[in-house]
Amino acid sequence: MWRARGAEWLHRRFLAPPAPLAAIEVRAGAIGAVRVVADGGGRALAGAASVDLPEGTLRLSISEPNVVNPEAFRQSLRSVVEKAGILGAGRVALVLPDPVARVALLPASEIRGRGAEAEEMIRFRLRKAVPFEIRDARLASVPIHAPGKEPQVLVAAILASVLEEYEGACRALGLDPGLVELAGLAILDSVEEKRRPADRLVVNWDEGYVSIILSQGGAPVLMRTLTGADAGSPANVVRETSQTALYYKERLGGTGLTEAILRSTVIPVAEAALLLEEPLGLRPEALDPWGALVGGDRSAAQMLAGAAAAVGRKAA
Repeated sequence: MWRARGAEWLHRRFLAPPAPLAAIEVRAGAIGAVRVVADGGGRALAGAASVDLPEGTLRLSISEPNVVNPEAFRQSLRSVVEKAGILGAGRVALVLPDPVARVALLPASEIRGRGAEAEEMIRFRLRKAVPFEIRDARLASVPIHAPGKEPQVLVAAILASVLEEYEGACRALGLDPGLVELAGLAILDSVEEKRRPADRLVVNWDEGYVSIILSQGGAPVLMRTLTGADAGSPANVVRETSQTALYYKERLGGTGLTEAILRSTVIPVAEAALLLEEPLGLRPEALDPWGALVGGDRSAAQMLAGAAAAVGRKAA
């Protein structure tokens, strides 16, 4: 189980307890919330809402404070959880934008020991990969076993003060953000749970960034995140996608992607799929984050994709 100071974050479904029934997703310009209820053997959508943040409220960063206007952020968070019916709901999933943390794959053979010993080795390996003092990071890690590949450890590091900005705002409203993850990994996890293992690409194109995640045999093997103005340029996103597809073929021995799944809030998802068809050699499928959830307004699906993914799985 991925843990950080008693809280689970950046979890994997095969190691964690049942998913919370409510999730909050923070995006660069909005906050979304999704609430579900048990429905026989599945889950049904009970509430969903999205509230735009006042301009300048957030500045996504891995190394600097994110919440520029704390009062505006708190008011917007309260508004969205009230609209979704989760104010004071207790344990929730908190889904954060991909750029606020560093994700890396490390050879399992280099991470020896358990507990504090293993964490110390991870910190040592990541010390030059993050733009902050690694001692100030909250870490999460989980073993990854992709068929035919050497065992690896998927690691994420987030500056503790950055995480506290988001967690603290939730706790102030009576919410327990006991489960915290990145949007891209939440979406990948949800997709992998519902589909057969394959060579698969997941593209999470949201305001301020785009993440391209490659999985093989049901396990992530590569995650790239492009941020800032570059991420808002379709030409740059096409170029980065093309480079990832080339890396897949030349470095990972890929013989052809089975499918690509796309979430886009920057441009219409159908338009984004057309742009990425040529570099991928196939047209990406628009992500349906509601999946097996009963109900739901499909028009809002892309905006709430991370939150929906977090509550739509059998386990979190």
